[in-house]
Amino acid sequence: MPTQQQIADHLDLDQSAVSRLVDKLGIDYRQTSMDDIRIEYIRHLRGIAAGRVGDGGYDLATERAMTERVEREIKILTLAEKKGQLVNAEQLERAYGQMVGAFQSDLLSLPDKIAQEMRTLYGVDVDVELLNEHINGCLEQLAGYEPDSARSDPAPGEAADAGREDRDDGLGETLSPFEREGGGEPG
Repeated sequence: MPTQQQIADHLDLDQSAVSRLVDKLGIDYRQTSMDDIRIEYIRHLRGIAAGRVGDGGYDLATERAMTERVEREIKILTLAEKKGQLVNAEQLERAYGQMVGAFQSDLLSLPDKIAQEMRTLYGVDVDVELLNEHINGCLEQLAGYEPDSARSDPAPGEAADAGREDRDDGLGETLSPFEREGGGEPG
């Protein structure tokens, strides 16, 4: 059987290229005839020429298909953007941040407005700090909102107001959930 140098001379390659070639093609050159080695080498070259496998071991046809797919997706996104079907996430985040900031400012100004209106309309003094506590509690809850972990709807069988604090009846007394339903004190 041939040596690597004989194969190199026959295929017009250097000996190190033959060594890499037989490893890459999985040929045992000590057990294979010169004709079979030549045929495998020609098939290998044809595969490269046909774009099946590049020198880096990449499947060129697959790489081209992937490139075309990416280019098509970019064109689809560009078209959707031009049609106004896409929103820039940074701009949207900035706009929502401004909206939430304005809403927060409005909420924080409510206790003084409500206290003033209650005093003017009904002659009732309202504790502004109590109103501030409730509004700040809502804002803290909003600040801790995690979009991926929060539920917007109560679970089946869970009351819509479950977990809420007891409500004030407006006369300075706190009503339990049972009293709000008109049941008096539980027995």
